[in-house]
Amino acid sequence: MYKKELHEATCSNCGKECKVPFKPNPSKPVYCRDCYKKP
Repeated sequence: MYKKELHEATCSNCGKECKVPFKPNPSKPVYCRDCYKKP
């Protein structure tokens, strides 16, 4: 089974450290799970 590689990132909205299943792109925002769920 394929295991996703997690990368460290900082949420662009709240500044919280989080792990994402993709390599963060500095030119695009990254959101933690809580901020991503918010409308």
